[in-house]
Amino acid sequence: MASPAPAAARGGMFGGGFGGALMGGLIGVGIGGLLFGNGLFGGISGLGGLLGLLIQIALVVLLVRFALRFFRSRQPAMAGGPREGMGMAREAQPAPRPMMGGGGGAATQPIQVTQADYQAFEALLRDINAAWSRRDEAGLARLATPEMASYFAQDLRDLDARGWRNETSDVRLEQGDLSEAWREADGDYATVAMRFSLVDVTYDTQGRVVEGDPATRSTATELWTFRRRRGGPWQLSAIQQAG
Repeated sequence: MASPAPAAARGGMFGGGFGGALMGGLIGVGIGGLLFGNGLFGGISGLGGLLGLLIQIALVVLLVRFALRFFRSRQPAMAGGPREGMGMAREAQPAPRPMMGGGGGAATQPIQVTQADYQAFEALLRDINAAWSRRDEAGLARLATPEMASYFAQDLRDLDARGWRNETSDVRLEQGDLSEAWREADGDYATVAMRFSLVDVTYDTQGRVVEGDPATRSTATELWTFRRRRGGPWQLSAIQQAG
């Protein structure tokens, strides 16, 4: 299963280290010289008065700006690295809609979820993983909403770009807890916290394992949101990591 992309590291502009110490020294020397009447460099004593003070302040500002540009140009660009766990989409999915929101959106009302609905959710868990492992985009488009199916298709393209394929097998639902269920104008929705186990392995084009272990089961807990239109079957609408 896919893990979210690692966030890019960020450093503060005045973070510690050599650059920050040097800039602090420049500012301290300049301002200290002005306060104690020695000028910026101690030897420019003939520029007294207001004009001399303004010139010295301008020199301090120019030096600090130069130092900032210099050290910024030497810092390596920070960017998010490649995703780990190039498996089935697990994040960045459309967020589930709240059941009874008060933000002025479409009117909603709670609905009852039956045993048949729970069985449909469990079947979707298995069927979507099976279609994913087969790389069956048509099957994913039937089992998921168009937006969700587009995420699956993009993940499959990302795997292709690396020369990898991800397979999930022996999917077992360990526990399913209804989080919320509601009705809107365009259909019914249900969000279920699903704890399941499976074998999740990624292979390269030579059949070598690059992630996971074919002999080891892993466990995941995720929030799956399902949608059905009037008279239609349930489809997967969103996935979010629990917690």
